[in-house]
Amino acid sequence: MPSPPCDRHTNLEMVPFGQTLIDVCPVPSCGRCHDDQGYFEVVDGKLVRGQISAPSRLFVATERIVKTLRASAGR
Repeated sequence: MPSPPCDRHTNLEMVPFGQTLIDVCPVPSCGRCHDDQGYFEVVDGKLVRGQISAPSRLFVATERIVKTLRASAGR
């Protein structure tokens, strides 16, 4: 079965991820995945199905940056 296109980058076909049944978008900053149940993302170690709105993606990215900065500062 061919890989589906990314729902955010419709001109790109998703690529298989290792020996799993999951396909991932080839755009490094995208983070979209697809399996037999549909599209999803992994946010803080949890699967999030469906689309994440732009403000939510910005919030998640900001939280990851803050967490990384705090970890590098030793907090």
